Amino acid sequence: MGRVIETIITMIFVGVFGSLWFFTRKYEVPQPYRIAVYDKLGFQVSISELRTVFNTHSAAVSFAKHYSQMFPSYEFVLESRLPLTRRFAFTAFWAQR
Repeated sequence: MGRVIETIITMIFVGVFGSLWFFTRKYEVPQPYRIAVYDKLGFQVSISELRTVFNTHSAAVSFAKHYSQMFPSYEFVLESRLPLTRRFAFTAFWAQR
């Protein structure tokens, strides 16, 4: 009888965690992607007419390619930032060393 109860409890945990994984595997936390503009000397500049913040990676890459064709004298680099909690944990880890 005890073995049956253990099996049922294990199946419940596997079912709950399996369903949580299934429903959250496609979930992504939205993060802003930013295009940074550099001139030929390597200095970061800003061009006021350009859109530089995007919500999706594919849109940011597409605009960076388009901008590099429009302005061949500038270099467009895609930047994404880590969430604040991850950044804090990472810097706290390296500060201890």
